[in-house]
Parts: sequence; C-alpha cells; structure tokens
Amino acid sequence: MEEINKKQKDFWSGAGGDVWVDKQKEMDIMLNPLGNKAINKINFSDHLTILDIGCGCGETTLDIAKKVPNGKIVGLDISEPMLQKARLSADERSLSNTEFEVKDVQIDSMPSEYFDVAFSRFGVMFFEDPYQAFKNIHSTLKQSGQLSFVCWQNPSLNPWQSLSIAVIKEFLELPSPPPKSPGPFAFEDKDYLLDILESSNFENIEISDNQEDITMFSGKELRQACEDYLTINPVVTEMLKNSTDLLKDQILNALMESFSEFDNGNGLVFPSATWIVSANK
Repeated sequence: MEEINKKQKDFWSGAGGDVWVDKQKEMDIMLNPLGNKAINKINFSDHLTILDIGCGCGETTLDIAKKVPNGKIVGLDISEPMLQKARLSADERSLSNTEFEVKDVQIDSMPSEYFDVAFSRFGVMFFEDPYQAFKNIHSTLKQSGQLSFVCWQNPSLNPWQSLSIAVIKEFLELPSPPPKSPGPFAFEDKDYLLDILESSNFENIEISDNQEDITMFSGKELRQACEDYLTINPVVTEMLKNSTDLLKDQILNALMESFSEFDNGNGLVFPSATWIVSANK
C-alpha cells in the first residue's frame, strides 16, 4: 500500500509543493473563482463539520472556515510544505476552527459518518484508484451529507494545458498518458466521472458545465509567466526533468510565442472549462 500514489506524493511533498507555496497568490487568483462555483453549491449552516480534500496551501479551507464559525473544517493533503503554509495562514488569521492533516483519502483511515460536507478545489483527480477513494469519501460523510468539487474538462477546452503540451512535443518525443490516469484531467470524461460517483453510492448527482476566462500569473510579464508555468504543472515538470538547459530555453521561447496571444501585459488570460460537481450521500 505504501506505493499507492507514490509519484504524486513525491512531487507534492518535494519541489512541486515548494513551488506551489511560492506561487500561492498567483495560483489562488487563477483558481479561486472556479473553486467558489463549487463552494456556492454547499448548503451552509453554522455548525457544519467539513472536509477539504487536497486543500493545498489552505486558501479554500480558510475561506470556508469563516462561513462555519461554530463548526470545523479539516484540510487534507499529501503535501507537507503546502500544509505548513496552510497552518501558518490559519494562525495569522486567528482561525481556530481549522485542522490540517497529511492524509490520502484513498488509502488512509477516515472516520466513519463524521463529516457533513466533503469539498475539493481540483484535489480529487490524482488518485490511482478513484473508485476506492470516492467510496472512502462516501463512508466518511454523514447520512445525507453533501459532496461538492470542481475539476477540469478536456485539455482541448483548456488551452493553457493543450498548447503547452503541443509546444513540448515539438522538442520531445512524449507518450500520451493512458486515459483516466491520475492527473489534472483524469475526470475530463463526464460519463466516467458519473460512473465513479454512482459506483460509490452517491445520489442527486449534478455535473454542470462551467466555462469562463481565468488569469494565470497575475502581474507577471510574458516571460516570467511562462517560466512559472513550466514549474507548477506536475505533468510538464515530469516531462522536462531530464532536459538540458539549452532545450529548456528553446521550449520556453516556443511557449512564449504560443502563449503570447493570451498575454494582456498583466498575466495570461485563458478560456477554461471545468465540471462543477455536487451530490449527496
């Protein structure tokens, strides 16, 4: 069992997690509007106990904590660097109704029928066995408990990903990842996502199409934005880890050319497509 999700754990608890801590502000500007779509699906009351899956640096956890001042929210992640940042932010904001734990809901023990709500902002697509993971999420929810999360649709509808992969493939021979493999786009297939949730015994399932512009690396000029981009995506990082500096420079210049049409001088503005998912136990 120790090898389950090993690649993900190595990335997010290593250099990948450190980079996301460093780029937290920019990433939250990009992802918060999308995460808020899933938060708005939750029926809040003051005493809820809430689970934030893949909470990262904790921005969503802390935002939700303010909505349940007499409740509790537990943020789980496999990245210790990001959780350290989350704990620090909670202390700085004097939020005492938060907890943060290093835990993988796919394989680690979870309390039975404990949470009123399970939420995630792009934290549920990285499981090697999503069927088992969502069965565990179902088990940890109370009867009639709520599930709400946001995940990416097909890369073709998210050019920040599809264009970058096309650029890299001009320089490197890259095999396409197997369909449904762990990664940002594991749930691009709506029918697959629905099957996971139905197999996990969720009810009242809604999977809504959400398309809106997002801003990546707000405040950054084109070159710096593209440099940052090549460090934050685990798929891209894996592809480039054994490349020479010369090759990385060539890829960077090609990426700048490809992304230039999305540069507004204050970051990169891309169209995006996500699924906003809600269900009940």
